[in-house]
Amino acid sequence: MIIVDPVALGDAACTRPSPKWVFDRTGTLVEVPADTLAVTYDPADLSKAPYADIDSQAKTNFVRNNTMQGVVAGSPGTTPTYWGVEANGINGIVRTVMPTGVEDGIEYLEIRYAGIATAGGTHQIGFESVVSTNAAPGETWAASVFVASVGDPVGLINPRMQISERTAAGGQTAAGEVQAPLTPKPLSKSRIIVRHTMAQPDTARTSHKVIFSYAAGSVVDVTLRIGLPQIELDDATSPIKTGSGTVTRAADVISNTAGLVYSNVPMVEPPYSAATTYAKDVAVYDPVSKIVYWSMQASNLGKPLTDPAWWNKRTAINRWAMFDDRNSTVTSNPEEIIAVVSARAITQGMFAGALDASEVRVSMTHPTRGLVFSEVRNLILPRSGSSFFGWCFNRLRMRTWFLTLKLPVFANALVTIAILKPGGVPKCGMCLQGPVVEFGRSMMGLGTELKDYSSTTFYADGTSDTIPRGFSKRMSVDVVVESDRVEELEDYLSGRRQKTLVYLASTVRGDTMLVGKFSSLRKVIDSHRNSKMSLQIEGVLNR
Repeated sequence: MIIVDPVALGDAACTRPSPKWVFDRTGTLVEVPADTLAVTYDPADLSKAPYADIDSQAKTNFVRNNTMQGVVAGSPGTTPTYWGVEANGINGIVRTVMPTGVEDGIEYLEIRYAGIATAGGTHQIGFESVVSTNAAPGETWAASVFVASVGDPVGLINPRMQISERTAAGGQTAAGEVQAPLTPKPLSKSRIIVRHTMAQPDTARTSHKVIFSYAAGSVVDVTLRIGLPQIELDDATSPIKTGSGTVTRAADVISNTAGLVYSNVPMVEPPYSAATTYAKDVAVYDPVSKIVYWSMQASNLGKPLTDPAWWNKRTAINRWAMFDDRNSTVTSNPEEIIAVVSARAITQGMFAGALDASEVRVSMTHPTRGLVFSEVRNLILPRSGSSFFGWCFNRLRMRTWFLTLKLPVFANALVTIAILKPGGVPKCGMCLQGPVVEFGRSMMGLGTELKDYSSTTFYADGTSDTIPRGFSKRMSVDVVVESDRVEELEDYLSGRRQKTLVYLASTVRGDTMLVGKFSSLRKVIDSHRNSKMSLQIEGVLNR
């Protein structure tokens, strides 16, 4: 048996006094307001789990006007201020600046190069080349740009992106390069990143550019779509949009309390305030318990939520329902539920129950190491039974639980949980995460039973009325443990009386997993080596 001991969650927060840009589940670059945690998808593979995008240090994009403000189409045209390009018409190649636009939330500029090359040569599009960025030996710089072709490129040789070391006078002394495969693909999937550590002792500046070559006699015709060039110290991060000057994005600061840092589930009810007068049937929630209360009377001013004459206690608010101790309360949200939790403890296990969804995605992000874990689990169960008829005509069966015991050992990481049901409304009744305890080996013969709390009233004429209510599950299980651990495990459970835990009699059979509290514990000393412990576990209320 394995036990997941859930961490108690409260309110946690992310502070960042500047906006941020990340990719949503459609691959579109969107703005995240200040003081809101950013959750991003990998635009190159949207089937991966989303993750919390954390920057533990402030980052500056030194490329000015990377949103191409004020740029107009023309022939040969004018590129954005601070961009450096070669003169028009070199070697018979004509440069034409095309209209700007926005694709996948990325502002872009199109530049066309066309003609028959009278000689072999190289063309370049430089960013911050007129006034390049200061740099020093030993520093690592990262340059990036979204670049794709419009149509298949013709006549190009070795398209690439380069980051250069330059002297104070501007002369290039060394450079790092990466290939820039140009294909007509979505701009969000076309980001090229090059990193380079400055090594020359006379390095004073750095700049970066897109370069391509051609041979004499080549027929060149390529239109480059270029978006959001960026150069920053250390590693490349999410896009930073700039205007007339450089832009510094503030660091993310996560509060040091265990709690819910972010959720995409909206808050409908306002928090209770003793200074507000509430009308009859107005709903509020308790900021401490996250429970919704309805006003029972008009002119409700200053009455405490504990007064049943004025307030009717309902259930947990939608955002927090999946984190309370009941399966009977569910969190729901159209298409997707995303929650980011800071446990502030080593949490190897995560369990989600009472699910109505098609897929669960989980990731873990560390403030300094970045993304350290990602898992995607499809909840659709096999239905064929090795039968063609069953494959085609049996109803879909959906797993109603998710379990992972593979979360890496980090004490201050953020866990992102995404529950998806495309075209529908996903639901989650229970979401718990915490340290994992290996309790012992479950023995065959364990039993489970359901207790239904519905009531039926029978009448003299034989008819009846049933009031449907929730149900609970209970499990009886014998566990074999090493004799020298009996006292330790007994103390462990006795210290968690009336605490909701996740009991996993088997990690592969969902019907032997139970969220609840143990009601009895009995130990039997069988031998010097092994002993038995018998547990009776009472599950929490289900729908």
